Amino acid sequence: MKNYKACEDEINMESKNIKQKIFISYSHQDGVCAKGIARFLLRQNYDVWIDIERIVSGQNWAGNINDALKKANTVIAIISKNSVRRSEVLREISEALSRSEKEENFRVIFVVIGNVHSSWFVSGDKIIVDKVIDYLKTVQYVQLDARGTINISCMQNILRAVNGKMVYSEGIEFSKSDDYIYEAGMPEKVYDNDAENCFFRVHSSDLAPSTAFPFALDNQWLPDEVISLDSELRGQFLKYGFESEKVQKYLESFQMKNLYLSLMHTRQIILNRAAILNSRSLQGFYCSDSDYSEDEKKAFSDLLQNGSIIVFLYGDNELTPYVSQLPKYSTMRHSVESWNNLCTNISMYCIRENWETPVDKHRQEFVKQCTTLAFNTEINDMLAECFGFDVLTKKEFFTILKEIEMTVFLQTHIIGTGHRSKVEGYSRSSFYKSFIVAEKSSENPDPVLNCVFDVNKPFHEELKKIIDVYYNSIFTNYFNCAALIPNNIRPEDTFIHQLYLKHGMKEVGPDELEYAFSEFFKNENILQKIKEIGEDFYIDNWSLERIVEYRKGLHWREYIELMEYITNRSTYWEVDFSDLEKLAELFVASVNECRQDLNLKKERITFKPAYTFRICIGSKVLDIICSENVRKLKTYPGIFFAKTQNSMSIQFLIGDSTSQKNRISDSIFPPLKIFDGKTNYMGGNAYFEEISNFLTDQCDFMWIY
Repeated sequence: MKNYKACEDEINMESKNIKQKIFISYSHQDGVCAKGIARFLLRQNYDVWIDIERIVSGQNWAGNINDALKKANTVIAIISKNSVRRSEVLREISEALSRSEKEENFRVIFVVIGNVHSSWFVSGDKIIVDKVIDYLKTVQYVQLDARGTINISCMQNILRAVNGKMVYSEGIEFSKSDDYIYEAGMPEKVYDNDAENCFFRVHSSDLAPSTAFPFALDNQWLPDEVISLDSELRGQFLKYGFESEKVQKYLESFQMKNLYLSLMHTRQIILNRAAILNSRSLQGFYCSDSDYSEDEKKAFSDLLQNGSIIVFLYGDNELTPYVSQLPKYSTMRHSVESWNNLCTNISMYCIRENWETPVDKHRQEFVKQCTTLAFNTEINDMLAECFGFDVLTKKEFFTILKEIEMTVFLQTHIIGTGHRSKVEGYSRSSFYKSFIVAEKSSENPDPVLNCVFDVNKPFHEELKKIIDVYYNSIFTNYFNCAALIPNNIRPEDTFIHQLYLKHGMKEVGPDELEYAFSEFFKNENILQKIKEIGEDFYIDNWSLERIVEYRKGLHWREYIELMEYITNRSTYWEVDFSDLEKLAELFVASVNECRQDLNLKKERITFKPAYTFRICIGSKVLDIICSENVRKLKTYPGIFFAKTQNSMSIQFLIGDSTSQKNRISDSIFPPLKIFDGKTNYMGGNAYFEEISNFLTDQCDFMWIY
């Protein structure tokens, strides 16, 4: 195998004495990749023109660019979902292609970031776009990964293309690469100090665009089904907490479903090592004495080994996946031993908030939130509305929030100085002990881990929900990844689960939203497409082994790329539903690509095709449901910001959000964020009414209660 130096020598020999004027056309969003290519070519003695290197402040940009383009005899066009939406880049490429048709010695070299997808070409001059697409289909281009990572192999291919060695071929189709793997450059491979095993250090910049942090796989996450007033599990939980066998059995199924969901709709997920060690559902994948099949265990191991599952190491001393000392949070010694055995057999991918220093900033952010709980009265009004508090209860709730602020401040600061003292030692467990769980006793040796409520502590249930959401949101925001919210949350709790996440700043008016819906509802083919899912709609008809095979499918890769594009667009572009039909088509195709014989042990209700738009304005929720038979609207309790603009999000769900027989919580499609911004004026009542009136008057929706 050649080393890097040998490859570079080969390149130098190949490019020696070659003088060419090379113009690089790109979008500034791909600037890192463009500069990397330019610097490499300059070192090979090529005359390279790139605007950020040659243009001086105050000069005529358009004039300089045009002059450089005319003088060049080679154009390197960097194609990405960013560049093909910029008119100036398309113009440069069009001019270059026109010259290549006329001038024999003029070359156009395409460098493509990621897998080309038809969804990239959504705007611009149709003639130019068609020309670019036709060229990409007939000429071999240089392929980079989805992050535009530059390596010696890619540069070899670019140099060969510059020297006229591109190979023309017929029938190259978009997104048909069988060997496409998302790689953001290989993370650093290191060996730990406690065992003879190695692992990869992952940074947030290494994460795939669709990486998700599944909230439900937090080992302290409490599903509504366990604690709701009409739940059969409530009594068991209040008495034994998570230690209850019945609660554990439910949690195992609940967590498994959310694990499947996260892996079906993202390239990568981040799992906290604490959850892996403490959650029975996850223990089964690596403990030798579990009932899980060997195929399921192998599937889990494969996902760890290829970076689909990234292990999050949290805490001052957690610097390797290997557990050298039994942590305080683990009561399952055998799970630690089994986990360590797995660590020595495979090289997994791990992430920390900070690899350079052992102290994470998470605790500081957590303390900051705890000491400002009562600060925003409008937000607390919305929380009180979500929880269904009356006027008196709401007043008591606000009083408790103020008491918590002062208590946490006194626990974490030196009185009279304003300096932090015990911030590093304050955690979610500290909060639990003070405001949520019972005192430690012989009957409850670990009330924090088992979450045994102290019923005498006011609002313990509500506070746990708020704090758990915030706790997980900190990680999500820090890593800039998606928050995967469980399907089974109450619609009226949507505001709570989105409260602490980062949101887009795009403002949208009701007229823009009405136009988007009117265009979308002209085509009802989406119902026919999702009807094909059939019994596969239910998550309990899947297994981890099957999901691993599902992730290998060509249509799944296309689906993921389009989903990433839609979710990325949701925070900074206008409301746009035009890709949802294509998304549903690709999703159904990916499911059909991984069909298996279903020997169902129990009779299931046949899936009835339906989809739901969930609009959240402030804390008010409007569900827009379309099925084969009826269009209906349903609202849930909530209020609006009165003095400021309201946050607004729109989610897309497959399934009827109002049907008890066809529950979205049992489906294989989680809520997809398609818009995340805010309204274009203060208040929310008028905005909400205008949208509602439009849907009933223009789109024939009926209200249900």
